[in-house]
Amino acid sequence: MKNIYKKLVVASGGVVISLGSLTIAMPAQAVLMRYDFSVTNIDGGIHDGTTGSGYFTFDSEGEELDIGSGEVIKQVLDFEFNWLGQTFGVEALDFENDGDGVLFENGVFQSLDWDYVADANLSWDLFENEFDYTDLSGFPFNGSGYGEVSYQKQEPVSDVPEPGVVIGLGLVGLGFWLNKKKLSHR
Repeated sequence: MKNIYKKLVVASGGVVISLGSLTIAMPAQAVLMRYDFSVTNIDGGIHDGTTGSGYFTFDSEGEELDIGSGEVIKQVLDFEFNWLGQTFGVEALDFENDGDGVLFENGVFQSLDWDYVADANLSWDLFENEFDYTDLSGFPFNGSGYGEVSYQKQEPVSDVPEPGVVIGLGLVGLGFWLNKKKLSHR
């Protein structure tokens, strides 16, 4: 019986070392990124002088659309924009058909690209450092306006662990547990 435990511990150690070398050779690169943004200096229309703020997240290695000339749009995972006493969320995102998402040029973050139609009266667009809106609810004082957008990168939300690391740690734990069990039967 002792011989079986020894072989199992040695085999587990060999697998862990093998998986560890794979992990070193191919480290996980995916990171959940978060940017906060502010909309200020809104000028014109019935919402002149208002401000807004929010955040968005995306996977650094997640789904993306190549739009040419070194530009790609990465898919937004979570989005929240607080403006006019309302919170607008990710539900109206149209990544597949409209290309809404996070714009990168030659691998460098540029901006959020987001066209949003809240309802029949209100729509807005975030693109690069510009915010444009149209509001038809204030008849006869309908209006449109524009503002400035600034972005603040936050620390990465989380690293995505490599599957080999999880398996390796599980095998190490199994080896220690079996060794402890073996010692307790002496």
